[in-house]
Amino acid sequence: MAVLLCWPIWLFDAVFVFADTASYFRGGGSIWQTFFDLFGKPATATSGGSMAAPSEAATTLVADAENKSTVGRSFTYSAGVYALHAIGGYGLVSFTQGLFVSLFIFALIDDALLRRPLVLFLGLIALATATTLPWFVVYLMPDIFAAVPILFGILLIGPLSATTGWQRWFFAALSALAVSFHYGYPPLMAGVTAVALLCLMVRGSLTPALGFAALLPVVFAPLLNLAASSAVLDNPSATPLRLPILLARSLEDGPALWYLTEACPEANLAFCDAFGDDIPAYVGSFLWDEDGISKLSREQMAQIREEEFTILWRAFRAYPIAQTTSLLGNAAKQSVKIGTGNISGRLATEEFGIERLPPDAPALRALQRYDTLVMWTSAISAAICLGCLCFPRVRRRHGGTLLIVLSGLLANAVIFGGLSAPVERYQSRVIWLLSLMAVLMVPSLFSRGGPR
Repeated sequence: MAVLLCWPIWLFDAVFVFADTASYFRGGGSIWQTFFDLFGKPATATSGGSMAAPSEAATTLVADAENKSTVGRSFTYSAGVYALHAIGGYGLVSFTQGLFVSLFIFALIDDALLRRPLVLFLGLIALATATTLPWFVVYLMPDIFAAVPILFGILLIGPLSATTGWQRWFFAALSALAVSFHYGYPPLMAGVTAVALLCLMVRGSLTPALGFAALLPVVFAPLLNLAASSAVLDNPSATPLRLPILLARSLEDGPALWYLTEACPEANLAFCDAFGDDIPAYVGSFLWDEDGISKLSREQMAQIREEEFTILWRAFRAYPIAQTTSLLGNAAKQSVKIGTGNISGRLATEEFGIERLPPDAPALRALQRYDTLVMWTSAISAAICLGCLCFPRVRRRHGGTLLIVLSGLLANAVIFGGLSAPVERYQSRVIWLLSLMAVLMVPSLFSRGGPR
């Protein structure tokens, strides 16, 4: 299944990336270099499989040569993809991502589906060819792992609630690792876990061991980041060197911009000293342009990170309706914003730089056609799921799992679209779960037994 999911890179001989991909690879090299330095084992840079980053690469651990602010990425994902690339190239990275998610998919296959191998076979082929799943498996970003919190939630109230021993802890550990791959995944896991635990309590099947397994992925990533940032950065943080994305979102939506325009310079904020009256009003300009946070020193960036939630709270108190309306509006846009428009480019092997494919490249033409296919597949899958719920035996068997999926899709839209920016990749990376649910639910229409 993992090999099958990698078909876009075999068919098009292309590497699928985003603008942030290079920073993950460069950061991974820096992380390994720092690791070797801490243990007194110098690493040398080579063009192939070295564990050291190029000396000029941007780093997630220290300031750049001009003492400008650094951008924090997930320690675990950055280190992982760099090591996998050093061992087996970009193909191994994609294969490992496909293997990771395939383990969860196969864990959800129940007896009703096993008794209908043709449905199982066709369902897996549909997942691998007619959904966004394969494109995000080969995407050199941590996006595919956004589905893991939702998949783990399904497992919690399904197979794992009836098992003991190593399986429960195996998938809890995998989920904990996946959640550490992006700073936005811990709140997503927390929301899905809350719904799963509620379902287990209503059902009367919540045990202390199951509850502990459910909470492990929620707390692992923040604790890991605290430990890593304490050891390496001397600055304990659950989100080390994060970008002030929430502040950028509120600036573009208006409330933070209005508050700062009124409050500066009397507010005694480092933000006012850094930007004065020239406040970037758009997410992109604030985060990436030369007049945004890119011009700040490392110390200024640290101060703004500390002030971010203070500014957001004051902006909310000043403009509660506008802030709430913008959050809900962005989340609503995100929930239906689906497509492959954010997948593009090619990674230059030697310096991990983005090299864009020409517009007429076969890979990009295929991506454009897939937008229409994905919309139809998602709509048909949603209709199948809702239609199956009309049958009581299907509701008993899959009602809770569908609730987990819908809650996860909504939480994903709120966290990433509402608090960051509505873009296609955020919802596209999890929308394939509706198709997975359709594959799981259809065989139950013909199954007379209870859940097993």
